[in-house]
This record gives sequence, C-alpha cells and structure tokens, in this order.
Amino acid sequence: MLAWKCLYPIGIHFAISQVLSYLGMYLLVWRTGADITAYYQQALLLTGLTGILASVPCIWLYRGDYRRRSLTGILGRLGKKLPPASISDGRIQDFGAGSGKNVSCSSLIGGHLHIPEMIMFLVIGAFLGQYGNILVGLFQQYLNPEVYQETQSLISDGKSIWSLIFWMGIIAPLAEEIIFRWLVFLRMRDNMRVVTAALLSGLCFGIYHMNLLQGVYATILGALFALLLEWSGKLFTSVLLHMGANIWSLIVSDVMLYMLDHTGTMSVMVLNVFLVLAGTYGIWYCYRKYQKRGCTRKI
Repeated sequence: MLAWKCLYPIGIHFAISQVLSYLGMYLLVWRTGADITAYYQQALLLTGLTGILASVPCIWLYRGDYRRRSLTGILGRLGKKLPPASISDGRIQDFGAGSGKNVSCSSLIGGHLHIPEMIMFLVIGAFLGQYGNILVGLFQQYLNPEVYQETQSLISDGKSIWSLIFWMGIIAPLAEEIIFRWLVFLRMRDNMRVVTAALLSGLCFGIYHMNLLQGVYATILGALFALLLEWSGKLFTSVLLHMGANIWSLIVSDVMLYMLDHTGTMSVMVLNVFLVLAGTYGIWYCYRKYQKRGCTRKI
C-alpha cells in the first residue's frame, strides 16, 4: 500500500507522456511519412506539455497530503490531531485529496521565500549541478554516455537558448519536483527517516530517467534536493534548486568560454570558487535552520 501510494504519481506522468508521445508520433511521423527526426524536433514541446498536464492532478494530491499531515500532527508546528482511531500503526490513512481545500496557500508551501533566499537556492542548484556533472563525468566510460548525448543532440538542435531554458530549465524542473519531491519524497517521509526517504526517492527519480548516465546524476541530485527541501521547510526550495542546476548546465559552457575570451582564466577560477563557497554555505545555512527548529517538519 505504501509503495503504491508513493509511486502512482510517477505513473500519472508516465501515462500522460505515453499518450502525448504516441500522438506526436502519429501526427508527425506515421501520418506524414516523415523521418523520426521530425518527432525529435518537437520532443521538447511534448515533454513540457507532459509536465504541465501531470502537474495539475499532482498539485491537487499534494493539497490533500498536507491537510492529512496537519490533522495528524506530523508537522512539528501544528498541534491539532485527529483521534487515535484515525491513525493506524503510526501510518497516515488517506482522507481524500479534496480535504485540503481549506488550507491556506502560505501554509501549503511552508511559508514564502524571500528574494535573497531564492537567489541562494538557484546558486546552490548551480553548484550541485556543476559538480554533480563533474562527478558523473569521472565515470562516464562505464555509463554509456553516447546514446544519451545523441538523443539530446536530436532534441536540442535548432532550438534557441531561451527555448531550452523555458522548457528544460523552468517547466521540466517544476513538474518533476511536484511529482518526485512534493509527492514521492514527502509521502515516503511520512513513514521513513529523512535520509532513507531522500535516498529512495532519489533512486526513483534516477530510474525514471531511463538511461544510466542521466540516471546516476538524477539519483544523486534528487536525494540532495529532497534533503534540502526537508531542511529548509519551504516547498519551492527544491524547485529553485532544480531550476538552478538545469539552467546552469545549459549556459555554463557559453559563460565559461565568454569569460575566458574576455576576462581571462582568473575570472573563471573566481567564479568556480564563488560557486563552491556560496553553495557550501547555503547548504550549511539550511541545515542550521533545520537544527534550530528542532529538526521538525514544516511541509
């Protein structure tokens, strides 16, 4: 029952992706007799639409989850509890997603993020993304990167950087965080220790990418995003982390080349030192806040 509750949100995304994928294949390839590259040229759009459509029911499900957590006293700052009959063996029963309709927006997201915090999480995401890629790159000879790189080339060829940032840097991270952190991780967290839930949800995130190279990278970052989501207690933390990682991965090569050409090697070194220091400090800052509130959950 727990496995089903944690994993069926992924099934929602998968089902929608398959419907749109086959519809795209029919309209772009089978019906017209065009080459498969015609499909890949629109794959970015189809992926983005999948994320948008899957997010709608998943946000509704999260509202119900939050309502259940507040009623059963799981959230450390909320004292209202249901009678013991509503809780079975320490595990939360399903009261229905619609029960969250009276929860305020501010409480649903764990409180608002201020602009400095938003910038901090984007920078932490860029730091994790850059050094996660470097770590995975050390083992890429064992991870068969050619297939992934060829597919990504087919998808991104001919696309402007702004199109890539919108679909891969904003829409995709938002949809994936709603599913894998807001639902999968937080539902696992209801019944597991935070580290266990972070690792398992990260593994689910990695497996769902369906290729070894991206899967290892996504597993590592997925687990870290989950931990930082717990520590910060702000729902959009993981979204900003993911956006920072994806956007930076899209622009980092151009940024580094521009800096090398115009400002020299030293500026590139300074930028990397800044990422390391700012990212490390941001992670420490989140963990300290988590400790100061007694390691209690807010979302």
